[in-house]
Amino acid sequence: MFRWVERVPAVRAAGDNDRVTTPFFAHQPAAADVLTAPQRAATDQSADQGTPRRAHRVDPGPAPVMVVTDMDGTLLDETGDRVSQRNIDALRRAGEAGARVVIATGRPIWWLGPVVEAGFTGTAVCMNGAVVYDIAAGEIIASSPLTALTMQGFVGALEEQTDEFALAVERLGVTLQACIAEERYVHPWAFGYFQRASRADLLAEPAAKLLVRGTGDSRSLALAARSAGADRVHITYSTDDGLIEVAAAGVNKGSALAALAGRWGIDPKDVIAFGDMPNDLEMLHWAGFGVAMGNAHPDVAAIATEVGAHHHEDGVAQILERWF
Repeated sequence: MFRWVERVPAVRAAGDNDRVTTPFFAHQPAAADVLTAPQRAATDQSADQGTPRRAHRVDPGPAPVMVVTDMDGTLLDETGDRVSQRNIDALRRAGEAGARVVIATGRPIWWLGPVVEAGFTGTAVCMNGAVVYDIAAGEIIASSPLTALTMQGFVGALEEQTDEFALAVERLGVTLQACIAEERYVHPWAFGYFQRASRADLLAEPAAKLLVRGTGDSRSLALAARSAGADRVHITYSTDDGLIEVAAAGVNKGSALAALAGRWGIDPKDVIAFGDMPNDLEMLHWAGFGVAMGNAHPDVAAIATEVGAHHHEDGVAQILERWF
């Protein structure tokens, strides 16, 4: 599935800090006291996945060997621009204890700013698993892009169902120049920046991720898109604002993390992962301990081992402080 590359040099996105050389997270002051995370009954079921929720793990058990966290709605605060000090401290302690700390996000490389500014220097799974990036080295170490032919076929099939959508792509790269969109495409997030091009030009070259913005809700668009091309692409979403995110078939956060863990000799049962939206489903299902944030989408909460606190209440740290 993944094409592991021989250390592709990359230039850090404009505006990021100079490279941090300390491992995982830079040293920060001690964390606050441990808090108890809220828990949810284990009887829900995921509407998208049809997978029963696993029983809550009462005994913390051995410390995780690998710690994985999403960014938006999970690790970042309510502004979406920063990692809280408490979350930084918890992740730093996990790294110092020997755990592999990994960021797994739908964001592209050039929007990793908040974790880089927090001192993170480890591995980031970006674009929902299409790219794996070594932040300290500034290098793409694995990628699995969509081909132009696959995108053209998928979009053609979707056009047979509806024409009420606009497209954008995030191509392989490390700067904003890799973001290209149709003139009528409007990104749900204010920080989104795209060069403009025709649909034909957008689909003429491979891309790490194809973005489809409709006029309704994301779930309805995802269902329509899956009926148009579920066998040729992977479809998910990380906002309910009418945007779906399309990757190559079989490419998601879970598959990318499984490949990383395999290279590192880590068993999934020794992994804890945190997320909040449907693009985290495969990741939380794969991890031995999957934590949905208190603000998580119902489909994510349904398959999680445990539902923690809200992301702006340092929900990641509250769980990790059981061990670190």
